[in-house]
Amino acid sequence: MPRRRIAPVRLQGGFTLIESLIAMVVFAVGILGLVGMQTVSSRVATDARFRTEAAAAADELLARMQSSNRATVAADFQTGGVQFRNWLVNRLQAPGSGLPAANATVVFGAIGGDPNTVRIVITWTPPREAQADTGGAIASVSATRQHVTVSALYN
Repeated sequence: MPRRRIAPVRLQGGFTLIESLIAMVVFAVGILGLVGMQTVSSRVATDARFRTEAAAAADELLARMQSSNRATVAADFQTGGVQFRNWLVNRLQAPGSGLPAANATVVFGAIGGDPNTVRIVITWTPPREAQADTGGAIASVSATRQHVTVSALYN
């Protein structure tokens, strides 16, 4: 019976090491992609929470306006009015309110000068996040966001 030749082992030496290194690189790239996706997801969820909080605060202010005296609602709730300042300080700017660096403005007569319409603008500045400027440089900036509500007070 003729003898079979067996390929020398040294021709395959190191293949397992190279395959392992390539697998680790592919795994690392996948993990980095997941971390980046998690970061973006967290930022989007935080922004949605802030927008929801702003909408709830505007709805609360509208409810207060509608339940107050019609004769004094514009004076009390316009920007700088007594009821407006009370709501601003105790609800919107109170510690733990949910909106960082929040502020608001209220303008009556928002639709065609009708005094029964109101425009509420709530602004806030979310925590700093890294963004690229037009030149591609990364900077830590915060862009002010806003929620605008326009409504008729009385039907």
